[in-house]
Amino acid sequence: MAIEKPILVMGIGGAGSRIASEACKAINSECVLISNDIKDLTGSSSSILINPKSWVNPSSYKLRFYAQDSAIRIRPVLRGFNTLVVVANLAGRGGSAIAPVVCRLAKEESNSKTVVSFVIMPFKFEKDRVFQAAISLKRVREASDATIVIDNEAFLDNNPELSAEECYQITNRALSETIGLICSGTYAYSDLSLLCTSNNIGGAEFSAKDSVAMLYQNAYAGSVKSAMLYVMGGKNVPLGLLNSLFNTIQEIFKDGNAGVAIAESNSDKTTVHLLASFDETTRFDAYDPLSRIIPNRNVLDWDDMDCSPDIEMAITNLE
Repeated sequence: MAIEKPILVMGIGGAGSRIASEACKAINSECVLISNDIKDLTGSSSSILINPKSWVNPSSYKLRFYAQDSAIRIRPVLRGFNTLVVVANLAGRGGSAIAPVVCRLAKEESNSKTVVSFVIMPFKFEKDRVFQAAISLKRVREASDATIVIDNEAFLDNNPELSAEECYQITNRALSETIGLICSGTYAYSDLSLLCTSNNIGGAEFSAKDSVAMLYQNAYAGSVKSAMLYVMGGKNVPLGLLNSLFNTIQEIFKDGNAGVAIAESNSDKTTVHLLASFDETTRFDAYDPLSRIIPNRNVLDWDDMDCSPDIEMAITNLE
């Protein structure tokens, strides 16, 4: 799927805003930040505050209601762009609530727009966030032409010695660099793709193995339709090693299209990112067990987003 300029990068919530701000500098594009927390909207980028009003700790449903209520302010900023890139951390309350609304508004604004969403899935031990993340991912995919997912849980499985903050730094950078790659003339796979990366220790060969191992946490190689291994800073990597990586990737994903690409990097270190697209289910489907039982046609709020409206009732407070 080709990416057409002009491009608007939209950061949702805290992590989404930080990643979007970094990515838009690399591709020299417009950037809009949307969040329910004023602290996320710092910097020179345009911003939209989803005001939770008197709510101190609103639920995802409540935030989604206020995001829908802010559609009149979101729609105008979407106009004039051919590609909309939405970045959100679905482990965060703001990201999981607001991202589906923004993607839906982007598709409704014009059918000719291309919507590419980049999302982060939570650690599996974050039990209170897993279900909402799965619901939000499903809605984001419905409203996006392409969805690229990086899974913190799969990265943690491969790197159990890392702290949560170190994990966030590596995966956020991988997302930022991949946004730059795709928006600078590469292409995006339609529907769902997994972004896999490594902790950048041991050189390009080890990083490539680590990225493939991260992919196996979510899917098996036979289900991959297309795969691309991006070697960031690959100009410093011996050609023999690049050729070996290409042959290995071709052998692993022999049932699909696979390749290796050299990409520029601002860092002296060589990093590797694997972007793989596939048809079949992932472990994210298990995050919402009801989805396997109840078909979409029987879900009452699938077309109209679920929300939590404010309803005032004239009931006397008895003490």
